[in-house]
Amino acid sequence: MPSALSRFCPGSHWPDYQGGSLLNLMTSLSHELGGPQSGHARLSEPWLSGIGQHKHVILVLIDGLGEQQLRTLGPDSVLQRKQCTTLSSVFPATTAAAITTLLTGQPPASHGLIGWHLHCQTTPDRQEHIVAPLPMSVRCPDDSTLRPEQLAEQLLVCPPLLPRLGRSAHILQPQYIADSPYSLHHAGSVQRTGYRDVDDAFAQLASRLQQSDAPAFHYLYLPQLDSLMHRQGCHSPAVHSLFDQLDTAFAQLVDVAEQTDTAIMVTADHGFIDTPRTRMISLDQDFPTLYAMLAQPLSGERRAVFCHVKPGLKNDFMRQAQQQLQDACWVLDSKLLLEDGAFGPGEPHPQLASRYGDVTLLAREDWSIRDTLPQERPLHLPGQHGGVSAAEMTVPLILHLPRKS
Repeated sequence: MPSALSRFCPGSHWPDYQGGSLLNLMTSLSHELGGPQSGHARLSEPWLSGIGQHKHVILVLIDGLGEQQLRTLGPDSVLQRKQCTTLSSVFPATTAAAITTLLTGQPPASHGLIGWHLHCQTTPDRQEHIVAPLPMSVRCPDDSTLRPEQLAEQLLVCPPLLPRLGRSAHILQPQYIADSPYSLHHAGSVQRTGYRDVDDAFAQLASRLQQSDAPAFHYLYLPQLDSLMHRQGCHSPAVHSLFDQLDTAFAQLVDVAEQTDTAIMVTADHGFIDTPRTRMISLDQDFPTLYAMLAQPLSGERRAVFCHVKPGLKNDFMRQAQQQLQDACWVLDSKLLLEDGAFGPGEPHPQLASRYGDVTLLAREDWSIRDTLPQERPLHLPGQHGGVSAAEMTVPLILHLPRKS
């Protein structure tokens, strides 16, 4: 855990890149499956030791199923009973950063995707853009002519990990993202299959296990819980129902695993926190003097906000933000994030410093911070992530190893 950041932000939780994070999980997995060695630390405990001896190895990524969600939604679930340990996500604790680490084996410092909205300089004109790197859409400027494929070519710099494992691999994703530029890059030469819904995903996976004789690695991505908790918060009846569906499907997969010599890992990219409307700050509307000091719209996440300040105004912005926003967030010089290792080890991406900007607003408790551009409609998200609470940063590692016959 970064020491300076922990002192500056009491009660915050940060990634354990020394042996207890998603980065270390993928380093260990690559080692066990004959993939490339990144030089990053493996898991500090040998949870995956010998996993490559099994014919099939599965990684199921349940987007948003943090440690707290697992305890709350499924205290008596099969998923809970199979949990072997708790890991940390990466920083920020969000899909763009964490899943890119899972699919490349590299930390956010190196792959550079540090938020849903990413401040970046495009080539060849060095124009500043704010891009959503998963859908590859441009938030600002609103008249950009860059196509998703052009953005992907510039933003996705780390080679995919799965094609370099020592066995064949297969990716199962929802149909609506299976052929996106982000998915295409991170699959590389690996076969991709789209599925319709949760039941179809698990049915396709079970069929592949039962029909394939060759050793293989399977990656199943399930974003449904994340999407629902964003819309309804963490505790709605629909969220509980969806979790029960996922748990039942997992239990059935365990039965298939016993028949097919399959090891199953389940984890999440991040956890979640409820964020009430009454604790949401619209920086452009609520604090227009502060917002006028910005050179660009906000980027990053609503709970880890990167601010690009106009030249010469950084100190004034930090002072006023600390005075006006102290109950809602910690106000950090963004350089501290890099200096204290929040983005992980390794060679930093060339644009990392420009992407995290001058000042970072880290939300306290259940606060969130946003702005709204003229072409956007105001949007409140009852559930969010990206911050440094334990609920957002800690994720379970669930493991099933088949019994030897």
